[in-house]
Amino acid sequence: MTKFLKSHILSRFNHGFFKRKGGVSNNEFYSLNCKFGTDDSTLKITKNRGRVSELMKIPPCNLITLKQVHSSKVVQIKDIIKPDSVEGDSMVTSKKGLCLGILTADCAPLLFGDPLNKIIGAAHTGWKGLYNDIIENTLKKMIELGSELENICVAVGPCIQKNNYEVGLEFYKKFIHKNKLYKKYFSFDKNGKIFFDLPGLISFKLFSTGINKIHTLKRCTFSEKNNFFSYRRNQKNNLGDCGRMISTIKM
Repeated sequence: MTKFLKSHILSRFNHGFFKRKGGVSNNEFYSLNCKFGTDDSTLKITKNRGRVSELMKIPPCNLITLKQVHSSKVVQIKDIIKPDSVEGDSMVTSKKGLCLGILTADCAPLLFGDPLNKIIGAAHTGWKGLYNDIIENTLKKMIELGSELENICVAVGPCIQKNNYEVGLEFYKKFIHKNKLYKKYFSFDKNGKIFFDLPGLISFKLFSTGINKIHTLKRCTFSEKNNFFSYRRNQKNNLGDCGRMISTIKM
C-alpha cells in the first residue's frame, strides 16, 4: 500500500510526503522510486508516479517535476511540462489542477501554501540550495505571484537529521563565514566530528524571512531505512544509488 505523511499546517491543500513503500521497483529502488534518470526501470518509475497521481487525484501528466541540480533556481509553472524537462530546484504556481512534486533522498522537501491567495510552492532543499538562498527565492517568487508572507504556510518533510549528518570543517567554515548566527546549527562531539542541523537552519531561515506558520515533521531519512530512501546511507554502505521519495502539493 502506498503511504504518505501529511502536515496539519497544509490541511487546506491536497499534499503528501510519500514514503518509499507502495511501488513496484526492486532492490535499492524498492519500492516507490519516482525519479527518472536512476538505474531503475523507466516503466516501473512511470507506474510508481501513476500511483502517486492517483492518490493526488490528478492525471499523471499533471504531476510536475523538475530536473533538480542542487541550485537555488525557482521556476514558475504556468502549465503542464514534460517531467524533468526544466532545470531548477523549486517551483511555484497559481494554476488549478497542477501538482508540484519534489524528489529527495536526504535533502529536505519543502511544501509552501498560501490558502488565501491560492498559490503553492515546492522546493528541494539540500545544503547547497539552502546556502544559496533557495528559500528566500521561493518566497520572493510567490510574492510576485500575489502571495503575502503572513499567509504562507510551510511544511518541512523527512530529511537527514542532525545526529546523522556529519560534515567537514570547510563546510562548517563556509556557513559560519556567511552568517555567524548559523553556528548554533552545528555541534562538535568529543572526537571533533561536526554535525549539521539541516531542518533547524531551514526553520531559522524561514522565520528570518517572516514566515511564522512552519511545521517540521522531524523524520530522519538516514535512520529510517524501511520508510525512506537515503543517498548518504547507501554511499556509506557501498550500495550505489538509491531511489527518491516524492513530496507533492496540489491547489
